[in-house]
Amino acid sequence: MNLHYLNKLKVQLAFGLTLLLSSTLFTSSVYANPPQLTQFIAGKIQAAQALQQQERYSDAIDLLAELTPRQAYDKAFVQRVLGIFHWQQENTEQAVKYLSLAVESQLLPTEQTWMTQRMVADILLSQQAYKQALPHYYVLVDSYVLIDDVLLNTSVKDHENSGKISSARKKKASNIKPKEFTELWLRIAQTHYQLREWNKVLSAIESYDALNTQGDQVQALNLQLTAQSQLQRWPAAIDTLDRIIAVEPDKLLWWQQLAGLQLRTSQPEAALTTLILAQRQGLELSVQERRTLAQLYAQQGIPEQAARELGLLAKEATDNAERQKMLVEQAQYWQMAKEWNSAISTWRDVLSLSESQSAEYRWPLAQLLLQQGRYEAALVELNHKQIQQYRSKKEQAAIELAKVRAYYKLEKYDRAITHAKLAQHIAPSASAKGWLKYLQQVRQINS
Repeated sequence: MNLHYLNKLKVQLAFGLTLLLSSTLFTSSVYANPPQLTQFIAGKIQAAQALQQQERYSDAIDLLAELTPRQAYDKAFVQRVLGIFHWQQENTEQAVKYLSLAVESQLLPTEQTWMTQRMVADILLSQQAYKQALPHYYVLVDSYVLIDDVLLNTSVKDHENSGKISSARKKKASNIKPKEFTELWLRIAQTHYQLREWNKVLSAIESYDALNTQGDQVQALNLQLTAQSQLQRWPAAIDTLDRIIAVEPDKLLWWQQLAGLQLRTSQPEAALTTLILAQRQGLELSVQERRTLAQLYAQQGIPEQAARELGLLAKEATDNAERQKMLVEQAQYWQMAKEWNSAISTWRDVLSLSESQSAEYRWPLAQLLLQQGRYEAALVELNHKQIQQYRSKKEQAAIELAKVRAYYKLEKYDRAITHAKLAQHIAPSASAKGWLKYLQQVRQINS
């Protein structure tokens, strides 16, 4: 549990305890004849409350700690108030001790008992005593049973369906609303989350959803998403992310996670749609996500859009090496799209960025120029001194054969024969041998 949540919980709980304390002497009860404090104890508690309102917590505690109530109800009530004061003093151990004693007495009115046990649970949770807090939360959620078209607790409903529930248990809890129990199930889910008990997180969220009337809440859905991801329940996690995005469409994280899960589950088309919708939402994708977007465009048969996306990225890149990688990808996408002129232009942009790597990129440019019948331009690249660098003999022979084709198309047969012989010398092949035989025949015919 993060520090922000702990501080928020502490503020909320302290405020809640103050409100509860201010109403202790006037609390309604589900009992027909609620127990009453003796006049002496009531007076002492009022005096302690006055000290508490002056923030004289130590004096208020000392005043109540000196009391030795004879009546069991007086004792339970004093324990409850002492627990509240100790919590406000940040003495959590004593707060839990006294509040627990008040709960265990079973002498407080039903509503006060319930609220006091909630204090115990929330204090333990705020102190990260997760395993100790859970039993209290489960007692609380199992205690609430309503009748007359109001939700029954699941465990009680099961007994009722089997005919085993007694009418005595169908008791309406005063002033405790279903919303309180919605919050409790969320606390239970959070506690199991801290204990990494993922199946129990999902079970608690299911109970939360059954009570929740406020629509999807991101806090609960995020707990559910984490548990599903930890259990590798990817389709369910995707459904949960769809619900989260419906609530928080402006948060990039959810779109990123959704696209990631869609890719994990081999749904590239869905991932492409997700990233496109995120962009249309006005969200700024990372460089890697935009490269992934380009790849997905290409995979789905839209290489033109892939090339455009890479072009935009390349313009934004500040590092030349990174820009060059992007332009290489863009050139390849243009070729996939059969946009030959755009591909040629992009390959030239690639060459302009790094002379040291020109050998690597001149060859695809030369091949493309040759394919498009731009033979003179192709030969400029093929005859460049760097194009043969770091290449195997087979690759060197392929370059020579490309020159053969260019010279042949330009009807420079002698030059073509020279390079065919060179190719055959570097790495003998049927192709080089075939060219030699054919070119010699052509030269004889044209001589």
